[in-house]
Amino acid sequence: MRHSVGGRESLDGLERGLEDEIAGFVTKAIREGADEVKQDWRDQIMDAGLGQRLANTIRTEIYPRAQNSLDAAGLISTKAPKIIDSYARGATIRPANGGRYLWIPTDEVPKMRNGRALDPREVEARFGKRFVIINPQDWRMRTSSTAVKRGVAYAGFTGLAIRRASGRWRTATRNQMTPGHRSYRETTRQFVIMFTLVPMVKVSKRLDLDAIAAAADARFDGLLSKHWR
Repeated sequence: MRHSVGGRESLDGLERGLEDEIAGFVTKAIREGADEVKQDWRDQIMDAGLGQRLANTIRTEIYPRAQNSLDAAGLISTKAPKIIDSYARGATIRPANGGRYLWIPTDEVPKMRNGRALDPREVEARFGKRFVIINPQDWRMRTSSTAVKRGVAYAGFTGLAIRRASGRWRTATRNQMTPGHRSYRETTRQFVIMFTLVPMVKVSKRLDLDAIAAAADARFDGLLSKHWR
């Protein structure tokens, strides 16, 4: 998703000898306008409850780089165009490549240092286990303390213990799974749900990018006047 800000049309009829000075005015106005669009976009994402990480994907570039120009332009874009587009238009997300379900991670899924949740294959590799998939009526659902949303099935493990240092799950030792042993952990009997499985996810429209673009266009003449000295 992108929006460009430009304003050369406002300069028709001006003295050509003032081009360098005017180019400075234009470039400053473009830069400030682009920053305002970026902030408006980020604010709208936060107001929609979509989180700081998505808001931080919004970036600005001013062209030509490192110089003033009568043709200066600001490009405001996102590093997550598909996600932004789905919230700007509304969308139904279905499994790719003929998959049966979307796997939605729960809060139990380990995360990378950058905050990204591990995908299902990475989770299986982390714990050295294959997922057990159960339906909502399975008795093991009653043993789980995982907060889940409604799904048609759930993927998880038993035989896990809490790591004291981090508070995160890890694969339990045999002693931790043996009742009566001093290392026994009751949590090893719990079914820990890592993923909620759903056939599709409907995303409602929560962003209005046309309103942001219209506001940016309406502000430009004022910004140009502000920097015109």
